[in-house]
Amino acid sequence: MQAVIDKIMEAKSVAVLTHLNEDPDTIGSCFAFAKVMRKLGKEATVYVNGRIESRLAFIGDDYVLYQEGMKHNHDLCACIDCGDLGRIAERKSLFEEINNSINIDHHLTNTNFADANYVDGKAAAAGEILYALFEKMGIELDNDIARDLYTAICSDTGCFKYSNVTPKTMRTAANLLEYDFDHAEVARLLFDSESLAAAKLKAEITENIKEYADGKIKAVITDEKIGAKYGMGKEDIPNLVDIPRRIEGTEIAVCIKRTNNGFRLNLRSNGKADVAEVAMKFGGGGHIKAAGATLDFDSTEKAEKAVIDACKRALDKII
Repeated sequence: MQAVIDKIMEAKSVAVLTHLNEDPDTIGSCFAFAKVMRKLGKEATVYVNGRIESRLAFIGDDYVLYQEGMKHNHDLCACIDCGDLGRIAERKSLFEEINNSINIDHHLTNTNFADANYVDGKAAAAGEILYALFEKMGIELDNDIARDLYTAICSDTGCFKYSNVTPKTMRTAANLLEYDFDHAEVARLLFDSESLAAAKLKAEITENIKEYADGKIKAVITDEKIGAKYGMGKEDIPNLVDIPRRIEGTEIAVCIKRTNNGFRLNLRSNGKADVAEVAMKFGGGGHIKAAGATLDFDSTEKAEKAVIDACKRALDKII
C-alpha cells in the first residue's frame, strides 16, 4: 500500500482509468479517487473506454470518453478495478505514454501490471480497498465521496448478499453510512429500477436459456445487437448472466455474447465451482464466483462448446 501512496503524493496530475465495460464498482471507485486527488490539490481526470449505460447516470458524469491521441499533462496513471492491462483496452497507449502507474484492485487473478500495486483479493469491491487506502492516508471524506464508495461496494456485493461480503465489508459500509446521502435510493437505482425495454429483452433471454449437465449449467447465448430490437444501445444491455444465475438448480451461469471483436464471456458460480479458473483458460480472470473473458472463436457454436466443456470440468472437480 505504501508504494501506491508514495506515487500518489508525488503526482501532480492523475489519469484515472476504469475497466472496459464499466460497472458501478469501477465507476464509483474512480469518481471517488478523482475527488480525493482534487482534495489533495492535484488535477485528476477519469477516462472511460465507452459510453456508460444510461441506468448508471445517477452516479454522475465526472469522466471523459477517451480518444486516441488526446493531449494531457498527467504524470501518474491510476488503474482501478482492472485485473490486467487488457482491461483498459485502447487506453493502454495513455498508460504507456505516462510511464508511471499504480494498480488498485480486488481481483484474485490480478497480474500486478503497474509500477506500484495494491491488490487485495479478499476485498469485496475496489471501493472497499479505496476506503482503506484513504483511511491510511488520513483523507477526510465528504458526502459525495462516501456515496461513490458506497455505490461501488453495494453493487459488487449484490446489495450485500454475495459471499464476498466480510465483516470488514460491513464495517466499511457502516462507516460510509455516517455521511449524508440516500443509501436506499442508491440500492433502488442499482437493483430495483430498469426500463421497460430492458425488461422485455430479459424476457426473451429467459425464454431461450440452455441447460447442460442436468441443469447444473445454464447458459444464455446472444449477440450485443439484440439491444437494437428493443431500442437499446449495446451499453444499455443489462447484466444477462444474472438471469440464469437466479434459476433454481444452477451451479454455473454462463453468458456468451457476440461482439464486434469476437465474444464476451461472463460466468457466475452459485456453489463451489471456481469460475475464475474457467475464465483463465480463455485469457480472462476474476473471482471464484464471478469471472469473465474475451473469447477468440470464429463461430458461436465453437465458443459455446469450448466454454461449456470447461464448465463441466470445473463441476467435475467438486463432485
